[in-house]
Parts: sequence; C-alpha cells; structure tokens
Amino acid sequence: MIKVIQPGIQTTIQDQGRIGYRSYGISVGGAMSTFSSRLANILVGNEMNLPVLEMVQSPHKFLVEEDVLVSFCAGGILPESEGKELPLFEPLILKKGQVIEIKKPAEGFRLYMAIAGGFKAEKFLTSYSTHLLSGCGGYKGRNLKKEDTLELLQEPSQLSENIQQLLQKNFYFNLDKTLSPKIFSKNIRLIKGPEYSLLTNVSQEDLLRQKFKLTNDYNRMGYRLNSDPLQLSEPKEMISSAVTKGTIQLLPDGQLIALMADCQTAGGYPRMAQIIEADHCICAQLKPGDEISFTLISPEQAEQLYLEQEQRLQQIQDKIRQIFS
Repeated sequence: MIKVIQPGIQTTIQDQGRIGYRSYGISVGGAMSTFSSRLANILVGNEMNLPVLEMVQSPHKFLVEEDVLVSFCAGGILPESEGKELPLFEPLILKKGQVIEIKKPAEGFRLYMAIAGGFKAEKFLTSYSTHLLSGCGGYKGRNLKKEDTLELLQEPSQLSENIQQLLQKNFYFNLDKTLSPKIFSKNIRLIKGPEYSLLTNVSQEDLLRQKFKLTNDYNRMGYRLNSDPLQLSEPKEMISSAVTKGTIQLLPDGQLIALMADCQTAGGYPRMAQIIEADHCICAQLKPGDEISFTLISPEQAEQLYLEQEQRLQQIQDKIRQIFS
C-alpha cells in the first residue's frame, strides 16, 4: 500500500490510546495531539479513532503502491510530491507510483497522516497505539524503519469512497479554518494542581511571569523545562500520587517537567499545575529550544474550552458527511 523509503527519526502509528489500564500502571499513550489525529481521520471519512501516522520534524519519504485517500494535519514538516507542496487539512488522493517527500520545516513539530481505512497495526490492550517502552502495539511495537510496508486496517468506508470519487472529479473541499483550534502558540493554559498552594507567593507569581525553555530532555513521556528555580514554602515529602498527560511537576532542583502522552501513571514530585485538555494540541507542536509561558484559568473555563474544541470536531465531521454523503 505505502512503502517506507525514509522513515524520519520517530514515526509511529497512534490512535487515541489505551483507556482503562492506568490502575495497572500502563500509560494511556496514543497521539500527542488527539485533536489533530482525529481531524485527519475525519477528513478522509474514517471514524475518529482509527490509527494514523505521527511524524516529528525530520525528513520522510514514502512510495505509494496503490491509489489511496489521505490527509495531513498539524505542522512541523510539509508534504510534497513532484516538486509541489501538498495541502494540509484537506482530503487528497495519492496515486500509485507517486513518491511523497515530507521534509520542508514548518511551524510546529508533529504532523499527522490519516489514510482511508486506517493504518494496519497490532492491537495491544484495546489500542493500536505504539508503546515504545514495552515494544507493543502499532507497527511491531517500534518506530517505522526503511522498507516497512504500511497496509490498510480495514476497507475504506462508503463515506471515504464518496470523498475519493468527488475528488477524482476535481471537487475542491476547503476546511473552514475557523473551526480548527489555534495549535501554534507559546502560551499554555493551566489549572492549579493539588500541590499548587505549596509554592511560595513569589514562585506562584514566577510561574505565570517568566519564560520556560524546553530542554533537550524531551520525548513522548515529558518535557523538562528550564527557568529560574521555583521554591516551595517548606520541604515536602510526598507519597506517590496519580499523574496524567499534562501534569506539571516540580523537581527537587526547582525546575518543572510537563508530562506527555507516554508518561507514567504515578509520581512522587509535587503537582503544581495541569495543562488543560484543549491545549494538548499546542503542546504536541512544541520542540526543544522553544520558550513558553503559562496562564492560569479556572476549572470551569478549562471545561468550557474543551467542550468548544469537541464541538468544532463534531461540526467538521457533520460538514464532511453533509457534503460527501
């Protein structure tokens, strides 16, 4: 279906992750940006949770061995073929024999590619997502390698076939960009964490006033941040407590770490804050060297922003079905 000529530095198959296994110490994992991966699926007529490719900013090259309907969403790198850029946030047909290069840097860090029918992958604990630490799920539990062949998980839906037929007639679909959230930003919104009150008053102000630089200690488990150290009002030894994607912990040296998709399920460092769900798509586009700032909002505001983001996805899906059904 699609042959890997150049795989990039960390290209994996991901869906929305493993739900219901955190009590056994197994992380949710899944796409770093569940918004962008679901949007990519919607654009090709898939259900939102089918497996997609998650690519980070590095050169990729693929050979298309059969006509396929695909979409590319998010950022970091731009796809092109025969010297022409391929559009983002649109369904498009790749032809048999076509070579796709994805190497030109762009704003952001992660690009998602969906294919009608989803990418074939190994299921591990109800999810097709690649879990790199255990070597399970996805494509043989690992990053893609040269000469790997990507196949379809299932036959494309009737909606996917309708989209492909209309595109073959030169139908142009333009996504209403107002429905897509702002995924490129250097300001991340937070709600207070369980141990937020342990920060000194000065450190509470510094959390919102200063810039935090992403260091090279960076992967799908978490981002280490560098800044002037934050301080607790008094030393605190904690029993390991639950953490999740978006939890921001304070390390003993006063620096912060922001946990991401493959993070552990419990930890013993104070939990200063929680990145709101609606901004996970922004965090997925951050890379080492970026400087970010934080804004504190209420849990009620965070919930409203999440609901608005989910409504946008539903509106896009409804529009696709209306146009192509």
